[in-house]
Amino acid sequence: MEGIKKNLQHMRFNPRNWDRTPIDTLSREMMQIKKPSELNYEVKDMDGVDLLNNIMKQRGAMANYSCSKCSTFDDHFKQTSELMFVKKELERIAYSLSYQSLQFMPEFEDRVRVLKRLRYLGNEDQLKLKGKAACAMSTSELVITELVFDNFFKDLEIEAIVAILSCMVFQQKRCSDPALTPELEAAKKQFLTLAHKIVEAEVAEKLRPNDADFEEQFRFGLVEVVYRWLKEKSSQRSCSILMWTREPSLGV
Repeated sequence: MEGIKKNLQHMRFNPRNWDRTPIDTLSREMMQIKKPSELNYEVKDMDGVDLLNNIMKQRGAMANYSCSKCSTFDDHFKQTSELMFVKKELERIAYSLSYQSLQFMPEFEDRVRVLKRLRYLGNEDQLKLKGKAACAMSTSELVITELVFDNFFKDLEIEAIVAILSCMVFQQKRCSDPALTPELEAAKKQFLTLAHKIVEAEVAEKLRPNDADFEEQFRFGLVEVVYRWLKEKSSQRSCSILMWTREPSLGV
């Protein structure tokens, strides 16, 4: 199986690689396999399963094509693969020059300027330290990076950190205001200040018209519940707060 995978990887992305040697090798290895269902695939092999199954189906159908018996079949096959490759390249280049490809360029340039203003990119568009850190994030990259570089997490206890960060995943729009401790209230204020820094850069670079509604994307309704739950308060008290949080949305 490993040998087949190597030859598949050699061939799959660039038809220029379809020379005689890997085709012969692949054919010999595939001749030893009766049908795909007899293969014992491991999880690490799944990326090549569909491709291999398709090749084996095509191999079975080859007998129905008279062209496979042609003495110059290999030369014709290579010429056709070259032609297919050139056509794909022409399609790619045509798209890169099309309106569909270029219509988002102004927004892209605005976003680049925002990243430079926030010091994620240098003057030559090279990634700076903040930019490299943001690349390691899987979601809310700019907000999380700003929190990290501003030492937002330094003096907060773990429960408070998790509670405050819940504002980025909690989606309910209408709920009662949570009763926050002074520590959580201060963390919330600092969080919004850092988030507003990003919004200011976006407004300055015309990426958004104003900062009027930027706080709407962060919902702090679950902060108290998360904090109390992590602090191992009474489950009854946590559930009653959760029901209180959800109540205004009933019937909506």
